[in-house]
Amino acid sequence: MKKILITGGTGFAASHLVEALSQKGGSDIHLTSYKDEGQFVKQFVKAENIHQINLADYQATQELLKEIKPDQIYHLASLANVGDSFEKRKFILEMNTALQLNLLEAMRDQAPSSRMLHISTALVYAPSNQAINEESALGPDNPYALSKLIQDMMVHSFTRSEKLDIVRARPFNHIGERQTLGFVVADLAAAVAKVEKGELDSVKVGNLSSVRDFSDVKDMVDAYILLMEKGQSGEVYNIGSGKGTTVQEILNKLVSLAKKEVMVEVDPQKIRPVDLPYLVCDNEKIVKLGYQAKYQLSNTLERILNYWRENI
Repeated sequence: MKKILITGGTGFAASHLVEALSQKGGSDIHLTSYKDEGQFVKQFVKAENIHQINLADYQATQELLKEIKPDQIYHLASLANVGDSFEKRKFILEMNTALQLNLLEAMRDQAPSSRMLHISTALVYAPSNQAINEESALGPDNPYALSKLIQDMMVHSFTRSEKLDIVRARPFNHIGERQTLGFVVADLAAAVAKVEKGELDSVKVGNLSSVRDFSDVKDMVDAYILLMEKGQSGEVYNIGSGKGTTVQEILNKLVSLAKKEVMVEVDPQKIRPVDLPYLVCDNEKIVKLGYQAKYQLSNTLERILNYWRENI
């Protein structure tokens, strides 16, 4: 039975990854959690396998990997809110750098034969009006993305200098149930649900013209599993649908699904200091490994809206 460690294992994408791996069976799954949370994953993972730990704690991270000796590590842990990162620049840069270094050193010292999938982000790339492939120029424009590029480059260094078996993934936008507020689709869906319930008079929005590559989180975690199984060590793989959708189109679909009329208002406070106009994936490299999306965007949005209707 494979021992699998998922860092940040109670988070949004990780909760879907836990579910997918559990359905496959044959694994002893361990999770790290920064706080005592993640009720959803407790139906799949034994309580003693959920390790409440701050990965920025060097000694605790060393002891965790010494105890578990994982065969596979899905590394999703990081502070991840883009909007907040401008106000919390120092904290996010320090925390994401520290937890990355600690985990890589613990892997080297305690589990050198394990295989890691490091989850980075497409936000490490420079702005482009073309679909982005793995050779595209790097150029993060917000503190969160900068911290992820630092993590990404640390993995590159350890893969080469310490001969660790690590694959890097750069996912584009992914959406689904349990995504926290602070992300555009979750914010819009939650607001529509609140308008339906009479808790809001309107949906307040920022920039609606941005084009993004939206994937269902269930497709995204299938890609993670594929990369763990077939990805080449030391390589980078973009993950996305290859299709661009404006935030306006997302809003239009959610409004069309609403059970009552929804008013929309522009809120200047929701406009970020920097907002990429276009971010779409060239997914040719991972498609060659056998990746194929299963979920249609319209069905995903309906599922997300229903989630918020039940959880407001």
